[in-house]
Amino acid sequence: MRWGNSATHWGLVSRLLHWFTAIAVFFMFAVGITMINMRLSPMKLEMFIVHKSTGMLILVVVLLRILWRLMNPAPRPSRHLSQFQRRVAGTGQWLMYCLLVAIPVSGWVINSAASFPLRWFGLFEIPPITGPSIEIEDMAKTTHLVLICCLAAIVLIHIGAALHHHWIKRNDILKRML
Repeated sequence: MRWGNSATHWGLVSRLLHWFTAIAVFFMFAVGITMINMRLSPMKLEMFIVHKSTGMLILVVVLLRILWRLMNPAPRPSRHLSQFQRRVAGTGQWLMYCLLVAIPVSGWVINSAASFPLRWFGLFEIPPITGPSIEIEDMAKTTHLVLICCLAAIVLIHIGAALHHHWIKRNDILKRML
């Protein structure tokens, strides 16, 4: 298997970045939903640390993924896709990239505006990107939630489309990333 993308398939680096991101995002959905339904406790605080650290990890991985994508063009679109489907797929992919940058940044703003230290998995502190502000914190919380809902919708469409192409259309769309 090639490290870089070929004309017909995603390369190993693209695949690893894709699947790592997918697993991390599902982990974040699960941790986020669990956290907001918990009462304040040491376990909830630990989950917040893991959530914030994982969010910053996703931010770095997605930025690396975008850089890799810019240096390694995507495979040719599958012949099984119409021009409309190609545009929708491409738009959806770039929208996911944007959301996967914006969501961790909005979380970072929440943390900064709340004046909490942000220690990445307890290893080092990440500096705040805004000063303390209840108004900024509230706005960032709303933004964070709206962006997460948008990402959840796009992820469901993405998965649904991939499974539709694999199980119903029986074409190579999903196989190109497996």
